[in-house]
Amino acid sequence: MKYIATALAALALTIPAKAEMHTYEFTAAVSQIGNASKLAFEQSTAGVQAGSLISVNDRIVGRFSYDSSAKLERGSLDNPPYDAASTDYFYYGAYASPTEFFTFTILPSGQTVSAGDPGAPARRVTLADGKVGTPNSPDYLRIDSEGYDVSFGIGFSNTTSTWISKGTLPQQLSLADLTNASVYHYFNRADGNRIMLSGVVTSLTDITVTPVPEPGTWAMLLAGLTILGVSARRKRA
Repeated sequence: MKYIATALAALALTIPAKAEMHTYEFTAAVSQIGNASKLAFEQSTAGVQAGSLISVNDRIVGRFSYDSSAKLERGSLDNPPYDAASTDYFYYGAYASPTEFFTFTILPSGQTVSAGDPGAPARRVTLADGKVGTPNSPDYLRIDSEGYDVSFGIGFSNTTSTWISKGTLPQQLSLADLTNASVYHYFNRADGNRIMLSGVVTSLTDITVTPVPEPGTWAMLLAGLTILGVSARRKRA
């Protein structure tokens, strides 16, 4: 009996958790502020909150999550594979996204955006699997959210086209593996001016929590313990 229980426990440990969720915290620095309405760049701009100010070199802090086991679709009606000869494009959207999909705050203004907010309901992950040796065909991962008045995102790319393999979301992110890592944030000011802000990612920290085993895994372990208990009682009897 103990051999059966041991086998069940060993099998349970080989069963993966339901999702392969990866969560990262990041910091960035505002590198450019463009005023699309005036076709000009600015060193500072008014934020969304009354009296707030956002300037070049301001700090950005945030976090994002993605599920590396999520099924990605090759292209879609609103996101076609623009150049299938050089790059394969994959996507997944809101229904595959975790609750804390993407959020960040610009300091010291305190301007905060979060995916799924009423102003930015659309959520999407875009993955480009570039072809090695093809010019202008980088690998990249982009996580973004958008709406009519506001849109924002974070992107990572590698120009060698060796970072992404067969359209699979990366199991780990490191700035050392990337050619570029940046954030963007577009929003409308109270005066109607359209602001286009970009920033450079300065740090990336993996804070992923080990997934909790599925109910089936616990059930299998419990079955093994029950068998051991019954066996022990019989021996005492």
